[in-house]
Amino acid sequence: MPRLDIAGHVRDIDLVVFDKDGTLINFDHLWAGKMIAAIAATLDEASVGAARDADLEADLYRTLGADPISRRVVPESPLAVASIPALTIVCAAVLYRHGLPWHEAETIAGRAFRPVFQAPPTTTEIRPVGDVAGLMRGLAAAGARLSILTTDDRLGTVATLPILGVERLIDAMVCGDDPIPAKPEPDGLLHLAALAGVEPSRVLMVGDSAGDMVTARRAGAALAVGVLSGTSRADHFAGHADVIVPDIHAIRLAS
Repeated sequence: MPRLDIAGHVRDIDLVVFDKDGTLINFDHLWAGKMIAAIAATLDEASVGAARDADLEADLYRTLGADPISRRVVPESPLAVASIPALTIVCAAVLYRHGLPWHEAETIAGRAFRPVFQAPPTTTEIRPVGDVAGLMRGLAAAGARLSILTTDDRLGTVATLPILGVERLIDAMVCGDDPIPAKPEPDGLLHLAALAGVEPSRVLMVGDSAGDMVTARRAGAALAVGVLSGTSRADHFAGHADVIVPDIHAIRLAS
């Protein structure tokens, strides 16, 4: 098994579990674009009058978790950490709050909002955080197993791997639409450890949210590594991460 050094924290690690969005790929480059398109599609379906449409649009951005002006995703918001089914419920709740009957709101969210988020990403939508494939090849060559734990759907996650060039390096994944409790519950990480046949105490969890860190702590992982390449700032990791680094490239083989 490899001995890894993360900003001076040295551990013997058998399995490295990565979050995907904000950890392996640029979060805003993919999800801010999807958010804008999903909200536009929702407004087209749910027109309630010009003035009220503007209020509805602003409320959708705020409640989902994005600045209505800059369109940047707010850390630890639904858009930053929730699954696509959960985001769809949030969208429906906003529509209901603006006067649509619940069943109509639910239908519109499912028909207009959700498909935009569920569509597999294109090559142009995926921007890796540095040399993701190179880092993973080095870890795998040293003997580490590699897995992904994400709240994104499996279809989109599977489509992302060949774009990153890592489809042959990932041993297993737990995704947001799998029948396993989502982060910050520890079930997904424990499941990945069991699949790899390793103890949680020899698992490294790497992610860009406090939820990733709480998952690692609850599962008894060796180290919870927070990366600043996603939506979170350092203060969001306070009390949760064992170590905070700029991005995944702070993970190195110990000399």
